[in-house]
Parts: sequence; structure tokens; C-alpha cells
Amino acid sequence: MATRRRTSAVKSTTVKKSPRTVVTKKTTVTPKSVNKVTLIEEVKVVETPVKVKPEVNLISRDLYLQDVKNRWQIHQFETQQLWEDIVKGYNFVSPYVTKSIQYVISVYNKEFGTKTTS
Repeated sequence: MATRRRTSAVKSTTVKKSPRTVVTKKTTVTPKSVNKVTLIEEVKVVETPVKVKPEVNLISRDLYLQDVKNRWQIHQFETQQLWEDIVKGYNFVSPYVTKSIQYVISVYNKEFGTKTTS
């Protein structure tokens, strides 16, 4: 079985480059480095609104307890009304449900009931 050969770390060498010289007929020109100028754009100032804490009028403990009692009475009244509506709906739907159940039973017995052989 062949084993994999691992190579040792490769040394990297850097070569310093000298500026290139261009020779024309009678003159020699060496390229010069160009400084890059960066323009700074104008900074936009955005004002953030100052948050002000709203003033809150707190109610007394007695008023708070009275408010809780009132809300509980409203809750009780609405649940009683809901229950009455549910009872009315049940009473309205129940005859139709019993009639449809009886129909299904009669059709099932007619189709799959006991058969007599003649």
C-alpha cells in the first residue's frame, strides 16, 4: 500500500523590485509614484428627539379596588350572556342533529341490516 508523502513547509522568498526604466532614443524616463488625494464628504448631522417621560396620574387604592370589582361584574354579566346564547344554539340545533342521526341509522340498517334469503 502506498503511503502519502508529505512535504515540509515551503519557504517563500520575496524579491525586491527596482523601478523600471524606459529607454527611448536619447532620454531615459523613470516612472514616478503618484499621491492619491481623498476628498472628505460633508458630515450630515441628524438630531434625535429627546424622550420625555409622560406624566401619569395614579389612582388611589380604593378607586383601583372599585375598578377591579366593576370589571369583575362586567365579566360575570358577559359570561352569563354567552352561556344563554350557547343554550339557545344547542336547543335550536339538537332536533336537526337527532333527526340526521336517526336517518343515518335507518339508511345503514336498510343497506347493511340482516338479509333474508328466499
